[in-house]
Amino acid sequence: MDTVRIGNELEQAIYEFLIEQQERGQLLLDTQAPQVCSVHWKPKYYCKERQDYVEFDVSIEIRRKPELEPQEIIVLECKNYSGSVPETEITDFSDKLSRIGRHNTKGFIVVSSALQRGAEKLAKSRKIGIVKFDEHGLEFIAERRLRENFNTKFTRTSLFEKNYQTKKLKFAATFMGRYYDNPRAFLRELVGISTEDPETEKPPSSRITYISNDQIEAFANTLLQSIGYFDGPVDLYEVCQYLGLALTDKGDSAPNVDGYEILGKADFANNAISIYDSGNLQRERFTLAHEIGHFQLQHAKFLSSETTIKQDLMISNPGSKGNPIDRMEYQANLFASHLLLPKVVLLLKIKELKTEFGIRDKGHGYIFVDDQPHNQVDYFKLIYALSDFFDVSSTAVQIRLKGLDLIVDERGKHSNFVSAFTPSWLR
Repeated sequence: MDTVRIGNELEQAIYEFLIEQQERGQLLLDTQAPQVCSVHWKPKYYCKERQDYVEFDVSIEIRRKPELEPQEIIVLECKNYSGSVPETEITDFSDKLSRIGRHNTKGFIVVSSALQRGAEKLAKSRKIGIVKFDEHGLEFIAERRLRENFNTKFTRTSLFEKNYQTKKLKFAATFMGRYYDNPRAFLRELVGISTEDPETEKPPSSRITYISNDQIEAFANTLLQSIGYFDGPVDLYEVCQYLGLALTDKGDSAPNVDGYEILGKADFANNAISIYDSGNLQRERFTLAHEIGHFQLQHAKFLSSETTIKQDLMISNPGSKGNPIDRMEYQANLFASHLLLPKVVLLLKIKELKTEFGIRDKGHGYIFVDDQPHNQVDYFKLIYALSDFFDVSSTAVQIRLKGLDLIVDERGKHSNFVSAFTPSWLR
């Protein structure tokens, strides 16, 4: 394995990312950012003990005036491991950093995977920062627009090994016990600009908006009317064209560095959506509708980009007080459901199919299913016909119908009732 090449790939990725941020004026939340920052690849700094230069991977030099010595130097050392990064890397980097002996130098290890659990305490004691960078793209909550106490939880799970699964941030960092999910925020802190400075930043007091089901449905219906939708499968390519969204096929889906299967990506800066080939066209359609939802629900206010993984399509309603990441994913799922299965057309098609299949309303519910074979045959005949008509999965159809309170599902209830009232000695 060419470890040098693999390491250089991460170095180049973080270098190009920082250059791009600088060109956009995003390195610091300050209009002078491009003038005070310079980004270097393979920089060398002098070591008096060795009387020679020590090379690092990437650095950011910050000067108030171009002719002055750097006021701050942020040194980034990249560790592109497929598995967890060992604690010894922190020790080695700390020793290397001490050789140049600069009081104004701050060191960060950049990783593409997680660090071993003990690395956190070691990094804090050695005053070494840790940055998580994912080659699949940048994704972060804009700290200046969001005031919710979730940073530490999500950032920590992005950086260190853990025993449970959660969606990880695409950018995460920790330094001196503080966590950041925003590169601009931690760079501001490093150069002494407070993120709460009222002269440079006036964040709104609102959090990520809680949007009701009715509001999301109205957004979807307005979009459908705009493209002249009548019935059948919604033409999502026409939707993208109408919204001015560039759509690209990214080829076969592959897991990201954390092992999650990537389905799609929304690039808000470039008004672009990428969809990965998962081998399931109906899931790809739902993923595309999900990404469109992020644009329509204005999630660009809070995200630089959004990468959809398989687990995102399974998020249940987090409610108005759920964590903001899950809330946005749920809102996008709900939008996709309304867009692909419009209520008025859906109800008309159900009525038509019930007549065609001879499914009678027996007073148990508009769509009824229990453990009796003939009821299950009618139920799945209807579900699969709706799936074919709208070109969505049967699971998406059932979730939509349950959301409309159209399904009365009594499967398994009889056996549970018998079990509940059977003496334990007879079970």
